[in-house]
This record gives sequence, C-alpha cells and structure tokens, in this order.
Amino acid sequence: MQPSSISRSVWAGFLGLGLLCAGPASEARADEKGDKAIAAVDGAIFKAKTQYFEYEATIKVPDKADRKLSLAVYMKDEKRFSEFLAPSDVKGTKVLILSPSQMYVYLPAFKKVRRIASHTTDQGFMGMHFTQDDQSISSYKKMYTGVITSQTDKQIKLTLTKKADSEAPYPKLEMTVEKARNLPLETKFYSDSGTHLKTETRSGYTCEKDICSPGELKMVDHTKSGQSTTLLRKVWKVNQDIPDSRFSKRALEEGS
Repeated sequence: MQPSSISRSVWAGFLGLGLLCAGPASEARADEKGDKAIAAVDGAIFKAKTQYFEYEATIKVPDKADRKLSLAVYMKDEKRFSEFLAPSDVKGTKVLILSPSQMYVYLPAFKKVRRIASHTTDQGFMGMHFTQDDQSISSYKKMYTGVITSQTDKQIKLTLTKKADSEAPYPKLEMTVEKARNLPLETKFYSDSGTHLKTETRSGYTCEKDICSPGELKMVDHTKSGQSTTLLRKVWKVNQDIPDSRFSKRALEEGS
C-alpha cells in the first residue's frame, strides 16, 4: 500500500462513515436556456462565501438498526472540510476536499493523513450514502451543460450532461428545481450506461437574507436495495470567517 494514498481495501474497511432519459449518457448539447438555468442554480446554492454546518446523519439499511452519526462541515469556495463528532468509534475522522481530484482523509486509528485514491471517491464513507464525489461538486455550470425538459409555474426539470473536459463525477443528472428561488429539490444520478444510481432530495429550506439551505438532505442508493442516509441540519452559520488554514492537510491532524 502506498503511504500517500488510501487503497480500496483500506477505504472499504472504514465504511461504516448538487435527465428524463435513462439511456446511455450522450455528448453534451448546447442549450442557452438550460445553461442559464444551471447557472441560476449555482447562483442560489453557492452564493455564500463561507458556510458551516453541523448535521445528524441517520443511515438506514434494511433489517438493521438505524445508525446515527454527527458531523461538522466547513465550506469555502470549492473547498470542503468535514469532521465526524460522534459516535466514539468515528470521532476525529476528518475529510478534506480541495478539488474533485484532490481529497485527503485523516483516520485516527492510523494517526496519519492519506490521500484518497481516485477509484474510491464513488464509495460512501462511514456507511453513509453521500460519497466524496457528491461533496466535490461545487459548481454545476463548470461541469455540466443543461437542457430544460419540462416546466410548470413552480418547477423546472433539467437534464444535465457532463462537459467533455470537466471532472464531473456523474455523466448525467436529472434535476428538479424550484423556479421561484432556483433551489434544487431532487437530483437523480446516472451511470455511463444510463443506470439510475441514486436520488437526492432537499427539503425544509430556510434562508439567511438571500442565502438558502435545506434543513434536510436525503440520499437513496438504488443499487443497494434502497438504502439511504438522511442529513438533518442542526447548526448553520453563513459568511463567518473561516481561515484558509482550515482547508489544509495540517488541519486534518490538529486536535487529534
């Protein structure tokens, strides 16, 4: 095992931690209205300079007792820093995302920072069904081109197709957006072959001035008999000072 990267076997050992067509992903098509709609979603959900969250996560697996975790998440620009707060067997585990291709994890059992191997970023962490790939999306308009497939007075449905030169983790998405505030309500994730992999729903939005955040996020994994993870927001702080030093490999080890 290379010390600078965490392999699939090690990563899997710690599992327990923003398209109506279901066919194969096609090449991105230019659509001015669709791209403007994607840009509007970006403007709505990535408007804050910084955000801090604390979540309670509930992991549901058929025939097993629910598992609960708590975690803190710091966000600034494209960077994400997450720390697990409870229970005791995961406390102190930290994840740093600098870009879709640059991610690090601190595992207390090893007392070392390790780079997350690219072939493991599509896996859940600590049993959660939100993956590092999901968390790496910090701009839909940079990664996807869009087509409006339908709309009503209240909602817009978009097909998002991966741009050829982007690091988008999924080739195709279907997104249902609240028209009034450009906020995503549901996102479906598809594989290269058109398989519907997962569905994320966002609900209970509240706003601090013109910045809005869902009170609840739920991810259902359709490849695992409908297993799911629900994140319930407990704390939310907007545009407070978060130093750049928070998003560093050194910060992963601090306090450990």
